[in-house]
Amino acid sequence: MAKNDKIQDRVEDQKELKAQNNTQAQQRRIRFVEEGVKTQYSSIFNIGFGSDEVIFMFGHPSVDPSVVRIESKIAVSLKTAKRIAVSLGNLISRYESINGTIDISAVKGAAPPASSEDKTKLQ
Repeated sequence: MAKNDKIQDRVEDQKELKAQNNTQAQQRRIRFVEEGVKTQYSSIFNIGFGSDEVIFMFGHPSVDPSVVRIESKIAVSLKTAKRIAVSLGNLISRYESINGTIDISAVKGAAPPASSEDKTKLQ
């Protein structure tokens, strides 16, 4: 191997190392802290939106089939809502590729879905 080839290899190695360092510097390290967080299960949800936010509402049916008890509401920006949608879509696709299609058809004997008029009352 000629001396110039060795120098060229070192220059290329240095470029690769610099590119790797730049990539690592661009990646943020985030630590999630879950102290004091309550985990809640929800069997019903609704989504509404305003001019610059999306509201996710989670709840449970009550004894009266026409009433849903909202347990949690979370408001996020439209940008965050889209990130949630994309992430959830990817997660479901991965799950279904391993475990098969998730059946989301209505359970027999379940109350019919609320009309859009009823949904706006929840918001």
